[in-house]
Amino acid sequence: MATLIIESSDPKNVKLLTELAKKLGDRVKSISATEMEDLLFGDLLESVKTGEYVNKADVMRALRS
Repeated sequence: MATLIIESSDPKNVKLLTELAKKLGDRVKSISATEMEDLLFGDLLESVKTGEYVNKADVMRALRS
């Protein structure tokens, strides 16, 4: 399964693309900007995953700097 994310500021384009995807038999889901940030953040975390344990204090210190 592949996922395609298209960001558009024009509601007409969003409607057109949604209709096209549905006609092609694909599912369409709208997500908020916050949900998009969460997806991108999760993808970033996955890409730098090392499998090593890091304690919470170190993580919080790194986020603050």
